Amino acid sequence: MGTKGGLDMIDGLWTVEFTSTLNRSGKGVFVFNNGRVLGGDQGYYYSGTYRTAGTQIEGRVNIVRFDPLSMSVFGNIDHFSLSFTGDFNEYRLTAAATIEGLPSQQIRVVAQKKEDMLL
Repeated sequence: MGTKGGLDMIDGLWTVEFTSTLNRSGKGVFVFNNGRVLGGDQGYYYSGTYRTAGTQIEGRVNIVRFDPLSMSVFGNIDHFSLSFTGDFNEYRLTAAATIEGLPSQQIRVVAQKKEDMLL
């Protein structure tokens, strides 16, 4: 897989909803830009990388708590990494992610594109 040169269909601002295997859910935002993904929610920020091939995406994101009172969709964790794979089009992304080292801890990701990146 490789990121396309120039403006990729996935590059932009996305709203995202998460549901974990622990029946916890959450919402946040992602910004995809040229192989880099950044984002966050009310208590955590996200930083990672991704690659695309056609309409498939895979990547890795570090999740770090900045609000000590917030709880992730996986519970009371300060920091963890997720590996994800999924499919996308210009409006919607769906993916499955697992906590690295704990494959039984999974999350479903559904995102909607809100803004394109401008050149």
